[in-house]
Amino acid sequence: MSDTQPLNEWPQPYRQLDSEPYWAALADERLTYQRCGACDEAVWPAHSHCPHCDAAELTWQQSRGVGKVYSYSTIGRGPTPVWAAIVPYTVGFVELAEGYHLFTQIEGDPETIEIGMPVEVRFIERGEQKLPVFARAADATSVEPQPR
Repeated sequence: MSDTQPLNEWPQPYRQLDSEPYWAALADERLTYQRCGACDEAVWPAHSHCPHCDAAELTWQQSRGVGKVYSYSTIGRGPTPVWAAIVPYTVGFVELAEGYHLFTQIEGDPETIEIGMPVEVRFIERGEQKLPVFARAADATSVEPQPR
């Protein structure tokens, strides 16, 4: 993948107030999510109330940044010139060890990416924003969920 495009050409994510702690953590290369204090469910995307039980007891927690590919698609034709410069690229949902799904770019040879593949996060700069991307995990055992 090439990150040589001018910084101002990358489209920037739409940021909502509930997710500002997430974006601040990304700037420090930390992947975060919310967990409900009432029902203990992982919550993503960010909310003001738990979508599982409607409690307002949400706290931000740091993710281990490991998981498995849940679904993916390889893009052969970029929708804009900046994306066209990096084709083919793969996007998809990663099922994180903490129990939530994140839509993200998945790095690697598209021919080697598969459902269930263990992945780990790394951070890249796109425009003025750091973003999480995932690549094959060096240690496949590290992606297993751990007890809370």
